[in-house]
Amino acid sequence: MGATRVLVVDDDPDILEYLGFLLEDHGYQVSSANRSSSALAALDEFEPDVVIVDVIMPGRSGLDLLVTIRQHERWSSVPVVVLTGNDSIVQDNGRAYLRGHGLERGPDAVLAKPVDQQALVECLTRLTGAPT
Repeated sequence: MGATRVLVVDDDPDILEYLGFLLEDHGYQVSSANRSSSALAALDEFEPDVVIVDVIMPGRSGLDLLVTIRQHERWSSVPVVVLTGNDSIVQDNGRAYLRGHGLERGPDAVLAKPVDQQALVECLTRLTGAPT
């Protein structure tokens, strides 16, 4: 069995680089996308075990990407972790936004930025069952 595959979606290249190094250091295989449109292609090509997505990005937001993932038959069961600096999204796990799309399942976790390394790794371990 290979390394757990994590797709990181964020428009900030520094965050993509930071999370890539952090997760690779913990044994994850990482792919990144800098916007929702490129994340959709990466979902098909990389077939991640879990997706980490920022909320505020150019074009479609990370919450819009989450809606697409949850509504797509092939991807709907993939765990999604939302990273955001938006306190209201952290407090309600994005439910206020997602209710308008009729989603029963929102993100599997919401973590605040700046990301706590230990909390992120523990979250991924919980969601994927993969040891770090």
